Amino acid sequence: MTRRELLRIAGSSLLLGSLPSTFKGATLDTTSSSQSRLFFNLDEVDQIRANAKTVLLAPTYKEWSEIDPNSLNTALNKFDKSGDIVRDFAAAIELLTKLSLVQIIDPSSERKTALISGIKRLISIEKWDYFLDGDKPIGIQRASIATVRLLFAREVLYGEIAPDLDRSILKAVAEKGCLPCYRTVYGMDHPDTVIGWKFDDRHAGFYDISMERWPMILGDNNLRSAPCSALGIGAIALQGHDPRADEWLETAISSSRHVLRTFSPDGSYFEGLSYSGYTLRTALNFFDAHARNGGKIDWVKEANFDGMIDFIVTMQAGRNADGTPDIVNFSDARSSVYPCVPAWIGKHTANPLAQYTAENLCLPKHFLDFLWYEPSKPSVAPLVSLENVRNDLDWVLCRSGWEANDAVLAFRSGGPCNHEHADRNHITYKVFGERLLTDLFGAAYDKRSPGWAMRHTQAHNSVLVNGLGHHYHDGAEGTNDSKAYAVITQFEDHGDTVWWTSDATAAYLIDNDHISKVLRTVIFAKPDVIVVIDQVRLHFGPQAMNARFYPDNRDGEAKLSANGNTFEIKRPYASLHGNVTSRGSISIAKQKLDVPLETGDFPCVEITSPPAFNHEVVTLLRATPTNKKARDIQVTPTDNGWLASGKNLQLKIDTRRIVPVITLI
Repeated sequence: MTRRELLRIAGSSLLLGSLPSTFKGATLDTTSSSQSRLFFNLDEVDQIRANAKTVLLAPTYKEWSEIDPNSLNTALNKFDKSGDIVRDFAAAIELLTKLSLVQIIDPSSERKTALISGIKRLISIEKWDYFLDGDKPIGIQRASIATVRLLFAREVLYGEIAPDLDRSILKAVAEKGCLPCYRTVYGMDHPDTVIGWKFDDRHAGFYDISMERWPMILGDNNLRSAPCSALGIGAIALQGHDPRADEWLETAISSSRHVLRTFSPDGSYFEGLSYSGYTLRTALNFFDAHARNGGKIDWVKEANFDGMIDFIVTMQAGRNADGTPDIVNFSDARSSVYPCVPAWIGKHTANPLAQYTAENLCLPKHFLDFLWYEPSKPSVAPLVSLENVRNDLDWVLCRSGWEANDAVLAFRSGGPCNHEHADRNHITYKVFGERLLTDLFGAAYDKRSPGWAMRHTQAHNSVLVNGLGHHYHDGAEGTNDSKAYAVITQFEDHGDTVWWTSDATAAYLIDNDHISKVLRTVIFAKPDVIVVIDQVRLHFGPQAMNARFYPDNRDGEAKLSANGNTFEIKRPYASLHGNVTSRGSISIAKQKLDVPLETGDFPCVEITSPPAFNHEVVTLLRATPTNKKARDIQVTPTDNGWLASGKNLQLKIDTRRIVPVITLI
């Protein structure tokens, strides 16, 4: 039986069968109240309770249900001592959220008391964020999450909160949540009005960065979504209670449309998969609340939500060792989206791929997962048309299938973005369950950290010229975008054989005026053969060219060797066999990224072509399961370029043109 079938059976049986004894007779107080329903209606409680027992969500619910209600008080005590809004305040808000979710499913007087006590303490805190504009608090992530989660707890405790406390909650939401978030969004829209964003004194050493351009930088990335969503949700709650609510709501609507415009027309997202998830789960929270309260905007028509599902799907990379979804982790991305995102999209678009995504490609960790998941929805696996994709970002994503051990080859071309690395023409490759060529995890966000080096080209499966990568910024503004551009100049999809060329000349030329051409052409003969053709041309003087290839070594199990013009990368379950050919001489050696061991151990294979005006290096990569023989493929030079021939592969590569011409024979 497949996991998907299990999910369907478990979900259906819960909806039709009886609830466990812990649920029987458990009711929320439904005494009359005029408050708006922002997150769930009372007739949805049975579905939420059923969701907690589904295969998808039961493990998360079990973990949350075992949380001691008194832990919220303990967390707030810790915050009182530290004043750390970044970590300790956020931890308390997360506990409030988890306890509130459990209270929907299995109400208890002990948990209710802990929640009410926690709410009283949270609303008494002087401010909910650590950012200021001049001397006025502004809200980005912490004030946003506090606003939303306190209103969620308030809704869970519907009818249990005394009128005086309810008024105090709304006052705190207005002054410590909505007003700071409004200042943030207004500053993003009108940066000329900003006095100067900064950290407060308690958090001044958190990062060493200049925020002079932050209203413009953050205004066009994922960090717009959180404050504008919280502003909108708070404004709905405050209607009839605060005269500013209507203006705040209109600002949130306008800003949310700006958020949706950060997605490409095809639904792809420039900051990578993890940040698309953050952007969407915050934005969708507002869209849902808006619709529940008479909003007339059909948000699904405001952007390509089906395309967003395609993006989530194409950015998958099988499974991690613990069975959780693995992803193509370009930039600072680390994990897949939460199920709430595709669940909401599927509900509003009737796209069955969204249900498949929620149930198979997501990691449940969010309270909205329980509120929005509908296990009875139809589910359809990804189509073959998504196996070879060049998206609007000029990222190429190719795979041999959708099973955990299938091959996934990803290539980063395109333009700059927030959270980017210096990774143009960078390639990652996972097959047989192993990241044989990886994007290193855990690059630092702070330029003061040795881990900042993990953001540079030297830490990627890309090309160095004269020992240097392409242009990247110095981190003075944080993880903002650089000026590095590359472009896909050809993309040919022939099903099981696909190829493309990326021109990164512009990215390298910024810091090296000797550069005349930096091209990388990749041929993928699924699932196990890759041909990489690197072409570098210089003027003014000869310079060396290097190409690096990094395997995953988070577990210390990567083994590298080099011999003549060959190399091998071994992981426990698969190996990558490399053969290198060049128009000139080459050497191959084992190298490591130059960072302290406590930052990480990052071995790589480095190919070196000595100083010259022209470099043309062809790297043949063949993957095998451990101790298996690689496919018999040879790459040989011709007058016009190269010939790749062998088992199930015959092609000519003409490198005389501006863009190499590849012909299947």
